[in-house]
Amino acid sequence: MPNLLKIIVVFAVILTGSAAHAQSGMSSYQKAALAGQEAANKGDHATAFAQYKIACFDGNIAVTCNNLGSMAYRGTHVAKDLPLARRAYAKGCAANIPASCDVYGRMLRDGEGGPKDIGSSLGPLSKACEGNRSSACYNLGYLYYAGSGVSADLAKARALFDKACSGDDVDGCYGLGLMTQAGQGGAVDLASAASAFEKSCTKGKADGCLNYGNALYGGEGVKQDRTAARAAFAQSCNAGAVGGCMNTGILARTGDGGPVDMKMARRFFGYACKLGNQDGCNEARSIPQQ
Repeated sequence: MPNLLKIIVVFAVILTGSAAHAQSGMSSYQKAALAGQEAANKGDHATAFAQYKIACFDGNIAVTCNNLGSMAYRGTHVAKDLPLARRAYAKGCAANIPASCDVYGRMLRDGEGGPKDIGSSLGPLSKACEGNRSSACYNLGYLYYAGSGVSADLAKARALFDKACSGDDVDGCYGLGLMTQAGQGGAVDLASAASAFEKSCTKGKADGCLNYGNALYGGEGVKQDRTAARAAFAQSCNAGAVGGCMNTGILARTGDGGPVDMKMARRFFGYACKLGNQDGCNEARSIPQQ
């Protein structure tokens, strides 16, 4: 609930001053917003939900629309209601709340809570990205990359992935790595690719670790370091990438990037086998148990 709590705090700041003085000059809708905030702080989510609905839909108090949308979308202590969430987020986005635009754009793109409308998702996602919502920058970039709901524009997609990665979005970093490695939407830039793959790897992206390991192994855009490559491949495997498991097994068997370790090789080939790779199964069986 970090976004919800953050917004509640922001709303509390708006209503500074003594409670008695503040309430005396407030409209009924502002009072509903405050009542919703107070109820949420006390754990009375049903009351908070009801008061936020009044403040949002009748009073047009945008910050409560975002809170309402979050509760309805996630089913946070209230019944999940995607159509209501979509309406609430739409109102929040109309008031330029980046968090509302982020979710509203995704709901339009995916057809959550109403008809699927990829073209209409571009505006909300653009607003959210401009408001430094890194996930929105990635989602918008992917639409431009795929030409979904808009004409494909690889240069724009690459710029959006770059912005998403700068905001620590793991998929944005991985997408940026792939595009700069392949020269899509701009020049080939192996150093930038390696850096983006490394960042996605540190944030747990299995394929990011695999690609970073490949860069380290071949010295592509980064100083060659096969010991570090072996570690990156192992990290990739542990995160679920079968290629990382196979590569770790091969390097452990050949002694590349570290000592020969047949026990380790058999273990990582076995991991690949468990992930459905038949070559991993065959390689694991070919190494006697020690």
